[in-house]
Amino acid sequence: MGGDFNVALNSSLDRWPPSVNNTSSINLSSFIQKFNLIDIWREKNPVSRAYTWSNKPRSLMSRIDYWLVSDCLHKNNITPRILTTPLTDHKAISLIASFCPNITPTFKSSYWKLNNSILKNVLVIDKVKLLINHFWKKALINNNFSRNWELLKFEVTKYFREFGASLSKSRRDEETNVISRITEITQISPENLSENDLKDLIIQQNKLNEIYRRKAEGAFVRSRRKWLEEGEQNTAYFFQLERTRGQFNSIQKLNINNFITDDPQTIAKYCSTFYSELYESHYNKCESEIFFTHLTETKSINDDQRNVCDSPLSPAEVLFAIKHLKLNKSPGVDGLTSEFYITFAEQLAPFLHRLFAECIDNQTLPPTLCQGLLTLIPKPKKDPLLIDNWRPICLLNNDYKILAQIFAMRMKSVLNFIIDETQNGFMTQRHIANNIRLVLDLIDYADLCHDDSLILFLDFRKAFDTIEHNFVFQTLEKFGFGPYFCAAIKTMYKNANCSIKLHVGTSPRFDLKRGVRQGCPLSPYLFLICSQLLSDFIKLNHLKGISFADKNIIISQLADDTTLFLKDASQVSLAINIVEKFSRASGLYLNIDKCELLALKNCNKPSIYNIPVKESVTYLGIMINKDQDSRNALNFNPIVENVQKKLNSWLQRDLSIQGRILLTKAEGISRLTYPALSLSVNKQTIDIIDKMLYRFVWKNRIHYIRKSVLMNSFELGGLNCLDFSTLNNTFKINWIKQFLKNPTSIWNFIPNYLFSKLGGLKFILLCNYKIEKLPIKLSNFHKQMLLSWSLIYKHNFSPHRYYIWNNGDILYKHKSLFLENWFEHGIILVQQLFRPDGVLMSYSELLERFGLPIPPKEYALVFDAIPSGVMMLLKSSVTSVLTPPGLDAAVTNVGQICFSTRKRKNNRDVRALFQKDIVSVPNVISYWNNFAPNLNWKKIWCLPSKYLIINKSKKCLLR
Repeated sequence: MGGDFNVALNSSLDRWPPSVNNTSSINLSSFIQKFNLIDIWREKNPVSRAYTWSNKPRSLMSRIDYWLVSDCLHKNNITPRILTTPLTDHKAISLIASFCPNITPTFKSSYWKLNNSILKNVLVIDKVKLLINHFWKKALINNNFSRNWELLKFEVTKYFREFGASLSKSRRDEETNVISRITEITQISPENLSENDLKDLIIQQNKLNEIYRRKAEGAFVRSRRKWLEEGEQNTAYFFQLERTRGQFNSIQKLNINNFITDDPQTIAKYCSTFYSELYESHYNKCESEIFFTHLTETKSINDDQRNVCDSPLSPAEVLFAIKHLKLNKSPGVDGLTSEFYITFAEQLAPFLHRLFAECIDNQTLPPTLCQGLLTLIPKPKKDPLLIDNWRPICLLNNDYKILAQIFAMRMKSVLNFIIDETQNGFMTQRHIANNIRLVLDLIDYADLCHDDSLILFLDFRKAFDTIEHNFVFQTLEKFGFGPYFCAAIKTMYKNANCSIKLHVGTSPRFDLKRGVRQGCPLSPYLFLICSQLLSDFIKLNHLKGISFADKNIIISQLADDTTLFLKDASQVSLAINIVEKFSRASGLYLNIDKCELLALKNCNKPSIYNIPVKESVTYLGIMINKDQDSRNALNFNPIVENVQKKLNSWLQRDLSIQGRILLTKAEGISRLTYPALSLSVNKQTIDIIDKMLYRFVWKNRIHYIRKSVLMNSFELGGLNCLDFSTLNNTFKINWIKQFLKNPTSIWNFIPNYLFSKLGGLKFILLCNYKIEKLPIKLSNFHKQMLLSWSLIYKHNFSPHRYYIWNNGDILYKHKSLFLENWFEHGIILVQQLFRPDGVLMSYSELLERFGLPIPPKEYALVFDAIPSGVMMLLKSSVTSVLTPPGLDAAVTNVGQICFSTRKRKNNRDVRALFQKDIVSVPNVISYWNNFAPNLNWKKIWCLPSKYLIINKSKKCLLR
């Protein structure tokens, strides 16, 4: 048992100045005796004076931190120590217990990575520039860029290693000297401490603090954390995060032939065998040729696009690719980071340009550009003991990634012309939420489908790792890519090889004879064009899809996640057979055990064609079932519980209120955003989430400032605290924005069909609707979308904007009205039904004015539904000629904000519309206005952000 007990056991030895024992020390002594414990440090140092706490001037000191161990343990096997520590008034206490002689040795990674901090050193910069210039000139003279590039990398990494080792040694020596000096001073008896000793102690302690801050920054970078809250002293957190990240990304145990082993050598051998076999080619040339022969209807790029993709590499492209490398990413086996290439971009770009041109001409890459390092990432919510549940991510050298990025950018520029709308993976301006909403719309509006339709969720086994290289090359040619582009891709895959990063080092290298490497900039796009051929092949085979609203849908894709929409059970076997033909050609085989069926309506069969029919499935991370209410709980309850645990783990840390607000976003709202984009969120769940977040902000204690004040921006006296309710409403407005861009797309055609029955969504948004009064049945998601809009678009009464249709005041049998024939002929406003003298038209007058054959029943239905109060209001404002206004919500003031094409800050502007009626002014403004009425509060609130004040000090402003 160890920690800060906040009491000195022996006040004469463990306190300065010495004193007598008090009640607390007596209680602790009784506790120790009762449980047969001993203070192990005092046991081994019976008369020594050492202290674990002191005030700043060291006038008060005490030993109040202990390790208490059972008295039956052998003292010689235990070594307690008091250690000098930075950034605290306590010293650390350590305990080394040697009970087991056979300790598993720790293995140091053989994988070297450049320490980017040395790139700021002027001597390093000058030396590297000299090396680049030397080998560049040699390459020009020898006309051999591949060999000289490899030599340059060897010499540069050699220099970096030597310089880094020297720097590390000097820093270790500095730390040792500082700790030694602090230890030396603290061992001096307090009565003998001189003024100079105290000054020197402060200087040395500040040096130690700075050394550990530097270490913490390194741990933060290596932990790959995307954010860091300034002013929070949580260095231990980042050290722990770095350690757990390393453990998380390495296999500690594995189930091999139903036997769980933790032997590093056995695991290494098994992993190497598994992946070398996985990447062994099984290409069937005959099946591939048959497949491409039958594939007669495929898009291809045009001549201009082909010329762009097929043009020789330019120096500008190389420089652009270097400057757009992602920072803070793990490098490949050469250890040279993207920061290195960016630092020396101007010097390296000409060299790399000539190198790449030479490689493509010779159709071979230098050895290090062929090499990759597989790092294994466990799949979430899967058993980590099974090797199938680890995802291989390939760490590639940055020089290779620069080459791949150039051709990836070229390929990306033409993808929109050859990839169907039904594919959302890796495509700009397309979103995963579309795939989810399409499936949910089919389920929620299943009663509009006349067939016993099914949704088939396909699962390909190791899709990215098993696609055949020759199939990829044939696909490129099929889409019309030219010889230069195809040659470049073949060059990048020739002689590709990998080793696996393991807990004990790396495995032997093996060739990659199939698969696209996850980690290569080109891989997503190469996979997309192959998956497009699957889509084309399915459509070519006349598979019967789901007919809905006069439209037939067959397939939706998100990279390898493929969903087929089938008319009935008879189409399941046909669909599987079609996919198997594609599999034999491409190498992508179905994992039938993981394929699932979901029936739109009731299905009594437990399985069809050996594929289980489920009541609920997990699709793209969302639990999908037919009951909308339970769907909310299934998806949000586990996330809320997880967020609560995450936030609870932070409560023990000494964070400022700004730090806690940041955590509500980083650990809370960020996890809830994904499901909220596709699902409705009921009020109860929203209230639970908001309560959880704001309780954390105030550490589960009294809320000293109203939530409505915290939600303000900094310049209005708030802390930019997010409210999940307004955020969820913003997501629903964004859905409207995307819908209005293309209402007839495959993703929107179902809601568009429903809204067209009420004049279309553009018109509905202008109406004074009440959701429960609309004459059509809507899903919870679309109800929430309309509710969100109604919260910010106020339907103020105006004769020129008071519509007959979808009006919550004009009802027939408790439902609002919509008559398509009237709407199509321009009868839209209630005011159009009045004569110039303010009296409602008669039936004959209506027919005469609009020239429309209206049945008497419809006339009576509409005119009887208009409330008498509305008629009284409109009588005084009737005009003789009335042209209905434009029916587009996007041109309204609210619409111009919500549906703006501006990307940056659009979400913030929309959220501000919802917050406008929620936020409130801080109480202190009215208080201080009594004494100084003309204060510039905006300037006052912004003052803390203009000065280098840590967050702990900024919180004084909130008091």
